[in-house]
Amino acid sequence: MVRLNTLMRRHGDLLMVAPLAIFLGGMVLVPLVIAILSSVGLTTVAPGLTGEFTLQGFRDFFDPAKPSLAALWFTFKVTTATTVISTGLGLALALYMRFRRIEPGAIFSFLVKIPLFMPYLVTAFVFWVLLYPKGYIGIILQKLLVDYLGLVEQAPALVSDPLGIGIIVCGSWMRFPYAFVIIHGLLQMIDPAYEEAARTLGARTGRIVRRVYLPLVGYGILSVALLNFLALFIAFSIPFVLGASWPQFLSVFIYVNAKDQGNWLAGYTTAVIYVVVALVIAYFYTRALQRAKARA
Repeated sequence: MVRLNTLMRRHGDLLMVAPLAIFLGGMVLVPLVIAILSSVGLTTVAPGLTGEFTLQGFRDFFDPAKPSLAALWFTFKVTTATTVISTGLGLALALYMRFRRIEPGAIFSFLVKIPLFMPYLVTAFVFWVLLYPKGYIGIILQKLLVDYLGLVEQAPALVSDPLGIGIIVCGSWMRFPYAFVIIHGLLQMIDPAYEEAARTLGARTGRIVRRVYLPLVGYGILSVALLNFLALFIAFSIPFVLGASWPQFLSVFIYVNAKDQGNWLAGYTTAVIYVVVALVIAYFYTRALQRAKARA
């Protein structure tokens, strides 16, 4: 008993985090190691993996003649557009409520936060019903652009389109509440005297936003943008349901290669590159944020 008490006093912190460390090691680290080894052919966990070292998967991925780089570029474009839209809408609504001194009521808070409680797959199918050519929004767009205004002969496709419009619309709706909730909370922490002093000195609303609010919540906006970017960058359900057969989101590209075509080497290789790209983005963002804070 005495030895146990001594052990607890000396290594209490380690013992407390041990269950979490074991869980993360078993559920995150081990699969990641298996994926890395499989990407170079050093396992036999899936068909086509012989247990012999090879870099063929990486050579195929970076081959300009292969579709993998196009899938990566498409993922970047769609994710960036979704990040800008969702973060911009959240910032705009939060600033509007700040200037108008509007306090979010219970009903408003519930409506804004609905996407937070909806599974991605369910939301993707909801937007499919809304956006596909015979859906409500698709029909309205057809009537407005073609029948009434006559601007085009056929309304643009909103789902399964090469531009990823359906992915952008659905992803923006899903990620907008995160941006609004976080930025609105940050704005509430700012002393209203700053805005009052700026208006006393003759500053207009646009100048107040640029010179008062954005510098004070800039780090929070960058954090929200990174959160929204990475959340959709690694998403599967939304691009799988709303995306076209080509170009494909990188997550869908992995699924098609591994599950449908049985090319598990390409699937594991793409997965490892996927993880590395996400970690590199997070690393450079963290470094940039630290340098910005050091200069402040």
